[in-house]
Amino acid sequence: MHVPIRVRLLRILVLALAVLLALLGAAAAEQFAAYRNAAVTAANARLSGTLQGLVHALQTERGLTVGHLGGVRRFRDGLPARRRATDTARARLEAALRGRDDAVAAAVRASLRRLDALVAIRRHADDGTATPDETFDGFTAAVTVLDRPGLGLDDARDGRLRAACQTLRILGSVKEFAGEEHALLLGSVPAGRLRADDYLRFLQLRAGRLAALDSFGRSATTAQRRRLDAALGTPDAVRALAYEGAAVRGGGRLDTRAVPPVPRWESMTSTLDGLRAVQLSIGRDVEARAAELEGTARHDLVLCALFALGTVAALGHLALDCVRSVSTPLGALAAQAREVSGSRLPRTLAAVRHGGPGRTPPPAPFAVSDRAAPEVVQLAEAFERVQRLAYDLAVEQAVLRRDAAADPAALA
Repeated sequence: MHVPIRVRLLRILVLALAVLLALLGAAAAEQFAAYRNAAVTAANARLSGTLQGLVHALQTERGLTVGHLGGVRRFRDGLPARRRATDTARARLEAALRGRDDAVAAAVRASLRRLDALVAIRRHADDGTATPDETFDGFTAAVTVLDRPGLGLDDARDGRLRAACQTLRILGSVKEFAGEEHALLLGSVPAGRLRADDYLRFLQLRAGRLAALDSFGRSATTAQRRRLDAALGTPDAVRALAYEGAAVRGGGRLDTRAVPPVPRWESMTSTLDGLRAVQLSIGRDVEARAAELEGTARHDLVLCALFALGTVAALGHLALDCVRSVSTPLGALAAQAREVSGSRLPRTLAAVRHGGPGRTPPPAPFAVSDRAAPEVVQLAEAFERVQRLAYDLAVEQAVLRRDAAADPAALA
């Protein structure tokens, strides 16, 4: 089966276009994946910030409630405001989850349902049936459940973004260790000593906080380290660390003059607020980097799309040019050749034989388009030479016949 040149050319161009579009599609898919990853990370970072707001409220309420149950009656007056703050933070998190049906949102919703136990914890704290240890464990379990969902921040593809997310997670650990230390001391200071189990736990929490601070320094940027240093260098933070040092040196024995409950509460709460401010700033760093990656990926996607459209347009133009310069002129030339060989040239030669030389003009030359390729023009010129040669031969034969008719003897 003979395949026309036009079809052959189109096959070549379509194959080249398919290969190029496949490569562009792979590049575009990679950019789209990067865009989606950055967008999801940014959304999860915002959700993490809202969730950590609830964690912060729980940490603050935990310290105040445990201190109240430990014997600091002045803390009772502050409980209603702290509980309202916790409930507001929970409502804010629930609002942030609306419209999201992904796995991260489902995990956070499941964690929120575990906070229903907070109602019983508060009730027992109010009626005096709860102990500081039970209340501490209840609040800590709630915080642990909220911190359990990974929120997908460690899945970030970009190294800087992943490091910022890791720094944010480590700072959350630092803050929780500090909050648990704070609550343990507040629950034990009025009694004058930390029980053996509580003292061991206190030392473990302190060691965990110091290890987390060391990890923070390795993953954080210089600016982030400066922010944390500033938060831990405030007078309240220095005072809180001094109280902690007194508790460590006491070996479990606590002196209300060395670790006064109310100043301890005020200084440590201020320190936790400072850590929360650093946490929010790193969250903004995460969102800013994710937004930057989104913009870059979006820009690259647009470039890929424009390049693909340009490629299709260029190959389409090449295909059209091939058709106009080769396929179409060749088809027209073939049609003229069929006409010349089938009717025009035989009529001209017959007219020369019957009309005599000089009376019949030569046949019209082969016509080609101005767009025709040089090879097509050369082919037309070759056809024209053949046609002209046939015409010249016919004229010579006509001349010979005329001369023979005029002088038979000359022919003999």
